[in-house]
Formats: sequence, structure tokens, C-alpha cells
Amino acid sequence: MPTPIGNLSDITLRGIEVLRSADVIWCEDTRHTRKLLSHYSIGGKLLRSYHMANERQALPRLFDEAQVKDWKVALVTDGGMPGIADPGFLAIREAYRRKIPVSVLPGPNAALTALVASGLPCDRFIFEGFMPRKGLLSYLSAFQQEERTVIWYESPHRIVRTINALADILGAARWAAVVRELSKIYEEVRRGPLGRLRSDIQANPPRGEVVLLLSGVSYQEPLYV
Repeated sequence: MPTPIGNLSDITLRGIEVLRSADVIWCEDTRHTRKLLSHYSIGGKLLRSYHMANERQALPRLFDEAQVKDWKVALVTDGGMPGIADPGFLAIREAYRRKIPVSVLPGPNAALTALVASGLPCDRFIFEGFMPRKGLLSYLSAFQQEERTVIWYESPHRIVRTINALADILGAARWAAVVRELSKIYEEVRRGPLGRLRSDIQANPPRGEVVLLLSGVSYQEPLYV
């Protein structure tokens, strides 16, 4: 089930119900999940660690508890939808292989929230997760003729380098948006042509969790002052 990406109020009533009824909750960081449970006065829950580094090793125990012990198992990440740039895909696939019922709850997702907030076209888009650490220039060159809006998760420590590379490879006129700290007190959307956005980001680099969006090659809009 998805969990809030920032504001703890961004959880569904059904999500709270699932957390309360689960026999065990598998989560990225037990400390993070405990804060969420405490916020909703949910105590006495058995928490298990499930993250990218131990995902494969954790699966046998997860399914032993689901099948042998017949427990109700909940899988959450630190924020957002499991499986979207977070662990979860392997567990879902294995559940189907074992013919175990799976219920996926709708809820918070940083990529889609940022897409709507960006003011860029939402009708056709692709999600690329995190950019590769190596071969960035050749990777970004593949988007020179991309017509869809592109969404990435990006580190605030790399965003200046990434915006510079995008402007150099794709041109200063291509529109983009940098969305940070969604649903939190310092939520911010910066948008405009890459040339202008580059100057802004260099002068005042964003902090916190960042979503970067790039318009399709044919997209244009009036440049507001």
C-alpha cells in the first residue's frame, strides 16, 4: 500500500484500516514506518525490514508468514507507491506465482503529483525513475526527439549538473520543471525554458526531494514575465 510522501494526512481511510488489521508490516525503514503508525495511534505491530538491498533474501520469510502462518501481510515503502522506484515488484510477481491474492491500494505518488503540479502536458508521459550515474550525456541524447513529458526522480546534489546537461544537449528553449518537497511546508515548483531554469537553479539550488520533468520536443507556451 502507498504511504504519504510528506504530509502524514495524505493517507486513505482504507490505508489506515489495512495498517491496523495487518499481522505484519514489511517496510523500507522500520523507524520511518513507526512514526506513521504512531501518528495514527496504531501500536503493537510487528515490523519487518524490506528494502532494495535485502529484497530477494526477504521474500522466503515474507511468503512463509503469508502462507504457512496465514497472516495478513502489508507491504509499504517510506513514501509513495511500492514498486515505483522502490522495492515491491518482486514481491508482487512472486505472490502471483504462488497464487496469493494481492490488493494494491491507490494513494500518494510523487511522480504523478509532480506531473500535474508542473503545468506540463499530462496526456502522454513516461517515467524514467533515477538517471544513470554514468553515461549521462548519451542517455539524455535519446530524448532529443521525445514528444512525451518525461519524469525523473533526482538528487538535489546532482540537479545543477543535470539541468546543465539537459540545456546543453536538448537546447535552452526546451521547457522543464523542477518540483521539490511535495506536500511539505517548503513545496515548490520552478518551471520554464531550460536556459532560464538553469540560471535559477545555479543561483539557488533546490533542497529536499526533487522531481524533474522535461516537456516534449514540440511543446511551447507563452513565456510569462
